[in-house]
Amino acid sequence: MSSPAAVTVIWDFQYAWIPEGYDLRSLKTSIKSALKRCNPDFFIEGKLIAVGHAIGDRHQAITMLPDDFELSPVQPDNARTPDPEDQTALELYYTTGLTFLVISGNHDVMGAINRWTQRGIFIMLALPESSDPSFYHCANVTWLLSSEDPERAAATMVNGGGPIPPDERNKIVHRGDGERNIDVRIIIHSPIKIQA
Repeated sequence: MSSPAAVTVIWDFQYAWIPEGYDLRSLKTSIKSALKRCNPDFFIEGKLIAVGHAIGDRHQAITMLPDDFELSPVQPDNARTPDPEDQTALELYYTTGLTFLVISGNHDVMGAINRWTQRGIFIMLALPESSDPSFYHCANVTWLLSSEDPERAAATMVNGGGPIPPDERNKIVHRGDGERNIDVRIIIHSPIKIQA
């Protein structure tokens, strides 16, 4: 059994690619820095598990960095294989870790993440800035993966920033949803200290 401080990282690159201009070679280092800001004991267990379609430029870029990434490819949607969200859920199921970081912007995977947190698995989540704020509550700790806003960009995961700060835990986000407004409560858990 692995240490609670060992973090299994599952990156759904199909739905959460790094922003234009960022170097894929620095992603693992940035994630390490971001995890240390959350808990100094955290470390990445093995390689980043990259989940997504086994075609295209993104897949090709990841294959060029075999020391950083373990590919868990899925076929295009017209093939009879799991979609990326299903594959991410399967990775969570088959991995024996106690602590996970899931990088994804796909709403379909949030249900699986929510179920795992309810089972006592410590799940952290990094989301693209464009993600629905209602996703923030799915995990124990949440980051923004990246931001177009220069003032917020330094605090994002791709820049080694920490999770969304605890002082925002009770912030209410107002967003338009058709003809009605929905208040979405953002629940942010404080950085944790894990006993090994």
